[in-house]
Amino acid sequence: MKHIWTVLCQNSSIDKETNLLSMFSCVEQLNIKIDRSKVKNIDKLDIPININIQLISYWLIENANKDNVLRIKLELLDPEGKLINEFPREINIKKGPLRFRNIINIRGIKIKKEGRYIFKMTHQGDNDKNFKMVAELPLDIKLLYTI
Repeated sequence: MKHIWTVLCQNSSIDKETNLLSMFSCVEQLNIKIDRSKVKNIDKLDIPININIQLISYWLIENANKDNVLRIKLELLDPEGKLINEFPREINIKKGPLRFRNIINIRGIKIKKEGRYIFKMTHQGDNDKNFKMVAELPLDIKLLYTI
């Protein structure tokens, strides 16, 4: 399997007749409003963000004459590089298709501070012992304090 691209968006749609993919609300930054009067210690935030995010990836199948397995791992890292969450996937793909689209749905994330969060996708090929990074997607979180 060869990774071609990955996009971070809020939602997508696949047309059943044409198999065309449409992606909506591609995400690069989230602005989160926080009522300062309800926050006791800004340095110890633990904010659940109720947002649906999709990571959509496009892969080429290098040997379509056999069944294939796509082994990926998606990690969410905080601005300091600390692992927040991990989403491993193993997808069986029957022989025949020349390409494959993968959609990972994430329902909500927790943040502790403002900064750049990273979605890191790694892939383990059939003959690979370790996972190799194929995509790194930044998500900037801005905290907007209100009174």
